[in-house]
Amino acid sequence: MENCRKIRTGLFGGTFAPPHLGHVHAVETILRSAGLDEVIVMPTATPPHKIRSGGDTPEQRLEMCRAAFEVLEGVWVSDFEIMKGGVSYTVQTLEHFAETEPEREIHLICGTDMFLTLDKWYRAADIFRLAKMICIPRDDTELGVLTEKQAEYLEQYHADTRILAAEPVDMSSTVVRSRIMHGEDLTGCVPAAVIEIIERENLYKFI
Repeated sequence: MENCRKIRTGLFGGTFAPPHLGHVHAVETILRSAGLDEVIVMPTATPPHKIRSGGDTPEQRLEMCRAAFEVLEGVWVSDFEIMKGGVSYTVQTLEHFAETEPEREIHLICGTDMFLTLDKWYRAADIFRLAKMICIPRDDTELGVLTEKQAEYLEQYHADTRILAAEPVDMSSTVVRSRIMHGEDLTGCVPAAVIEIIERENLYKFI
């Protein structure tokens, strides 16, 4: 009988303003350790949980994401949320995959802050129904609170969640933007191809 196993797809969403080497490291860790077939990077149009700093356009963030991630085998960048426009609710993106690409089994990739607040997200129960969760903690000190939350999600939502161990990368988009505003070198913080786009488009210097 033909193997009908679904494509195990990691979904890595975020603002990516800009994408940095911490993001790249997270994707590489997922590909190496999570047993997935592929990872889809999904830059948001307008994130519902925080006010995004200015200094770029959605199209520029999409270009930077393609430069940062599509050099990795098994990774591609989706423009779905940016083309849809408006506020990007995770549950709507998951519903899109369920309706249009049912051959995929979606694994939502989370950092610590995201994982700990998933139950507060819009239509949380549907998020847990539509996707499995993979959390990459910042460091080992967070494992206790994460495993407690994992047990809570299992009891309340019958959620399928995993916590992966990974070497932390101390980097954030906020730090990168600050370095740009202060004229500091981005080498070792941001992929070289993304640095070229930032410099070409004169991004994040006046925010």
